[in-house]
Amino acid sequence: MFLSSYEFTYTLKRLVFFAINSVAPLTLMTLHSSLRDAILSSLIISPLGISLYLYLRSSWPKTGLYDAIQGSRLGKVQLYSWVVSYFLYLSYTLDYAVFYDLNLHGVVAYSLLGLLTLLTGLVLLGRAEMLLIPLALGQLGLAFLYWTPSPAQAQHTIDFLDILNSSLLLVCMTLIPYADGEPKMAWVVPISLGVGVGSLIAGSFLVTPLSQIYGSISMIGLVMVEGLALNRVFRSQKVNPMFLLTGFLVSVLISLISPLTYYNLTIAPSVALLYLSLFLAFAYLLTGVGRIFSWASAGLMMYGLYNSFLVGDLIQQVSILLAIFVIVLVGLTLKRKGASTP
Repeated sequence: MFLSSYEFTYTLKRLVFFAINSVAPLTLMTLHSSLRDAILSSLIISPLGISLYLYLRSSWPKTGLYDAIQGSRLGKVQLYSWVVSYFLYLSYTLDYAVFYDLNLHGVVAYSLLGLLTLLTGLVLLGRAEMLLIPLALGQLGLAFLYWTPSPAQAQHTIDFLDILNSSLLLVCMTLIPYADGEPKMAWVVPISLGVGVGSLIAGSFLVTPLSQIYGSISMIGLVMVEGLALNRVFRSQKVNPMFLLTGFLVSVLISLISPLTYYNLTIAPSVALLYLSLFLAFAYLLTGVGRIFSWASAGLMMYGLYNSFLVGDLIQQVSILLAIFVIVLVGLTLKRKGASTP
């Protein structure tokens, strides 16, 4: 499909704002990693950026990374694990941003949560996409406000696991294929990676007393990006997004019973399923020489999956295993039924 000049420019602008929000620049700055760790983390995540660029440059997918694996037996497993992961992310992230990062209580907390729920609901229906503009520009602007130079950090022994974990914070860059775009726009990927890496490195020199507020703004931006990505996946699969909205509203109401308990119960399977979906996608993403980059990315995702299980408590580990078992069972069963349908 070819876009007119106006449509191309409009789509490109939306994609740029989408990509900036996907790397959560303020969150990366508030990590305050050492310069050495920031540089090493950036190098480790670079194959992922290269893989995405090569993939999108060849053709822009209709259903994100699922397009690369949909013909495989594991295609539905990848799709369902991705959808469930980001669906859970929506409600527990809003809770965390309001009740813990911003530390709000009472009427103010519930009013803000209600507003964010409304905006997220609109995004899930494919509306309010313009919210990405102030969220992206706001993050870029705040990157220059209320920061002070930090004291030089002692050069500790390299902790490779910490560096791996830091590099994984850029993993939401993989949302870019779920936005509308064209192969000519693939350069947005290295721009997005550059913003993320630049934020990570800048944070090694700077500190701010507003780190909790800045982090919550980045998380809200991510929620909006994920909502749009989920909407596009549902539309591409010809599923009414109203089902998505209804499920989201129910999950928000359930989370209010005990936000902390809900967060602890949902974050572990959400993160694990995300890494599972990305491992499967990158294992199939590229062919030829490009496999070097996509398989390196798949290996990093496998580490993320392993680490998400390792750091959880017993209940979280059980929830991860149960979620993966159910997703794999349902995905393989439906794939087999689809294959046997004449």
